[in-house]
Amino acid sequence: MKKIIGVVIIIASIAGGIYLGGWILFIKPILAACVAFDTGMLTSRIIVITILKCIFASAAGVVSAYIGVAIGSFIASE
Repeated sequence: MKKIIGVVIIIASIAGGIYLGGWILFIKPILAACVAFDTGMLTSRIIVITILKCIFASAAGVVSAYIGVAIGSFIASE
């Protein structure tokens, strides 16, 4: 039973890392910048924040997935 719970935690953490790094920090800011451009409200602040989010997206996704995989592996190995 612990192995199943560990594997579920590992899968969920990988999915969460992809969601965090891929959607929340990479795709969503780009779409928001596109909407701001279309409405004529694009500022340098929006551009800088979007670039920073895109730069740190992969690191945030990997770290969050790694923490979940470590916890899941610990639970599965017991």
